Amino acid sequence: MARLEKTILCIDNHWNELISRKMFLESNDYRVLEATSGDEGLKLFVDHRVDAVVLDYQMPGMNGDVVAARMKQLKSYIPILLLSAYGPLPEKKMKAVDTFLTKIPGIEGSPICSSGLVRQRPKPFFHRWFDTWKGRHQGVRP
Repeated sequence: MARLEKTILCIDNHWNELISRKMFLESNDYRVLEATSGDEGLKLFVDHRVDAVVLDYQMPGMNGDVVAARMKQLKSYIPILLLSAYGPLPEKKMKAVDTFLTKIPGIEGSPICSSGLVRQRPKPFFHRWFDTWKGRHQGVRP
């Protein structure tokens, strides 16, 4: 039997942002796994079936670009959305990510929502992005 919910792994060391993002995605019918560090996120990524990853860039211990590179080595077909409050990152930091969004300072909640990319409940940004990504990478699974 096919799974009805897509599973999104969210990784962010800022608890309030992580929980806000989790609540937003769950309200749009996603199952959400959450981690507060790169190491914890990698463990969940290996141990669970994940359909996409939403990952913060700046974290203690291991930045998001390093986490993304390790994830792509394990499962290159999983789309990764990298978030950062620091604006555009150097190209070398973006090699393992599929999409980048800049967080908007001072706004609680999901940068996916607050960036204005969510238009209508039936097809919010993340659905559209995920569908587009899948369409471009059909048949790439190992």
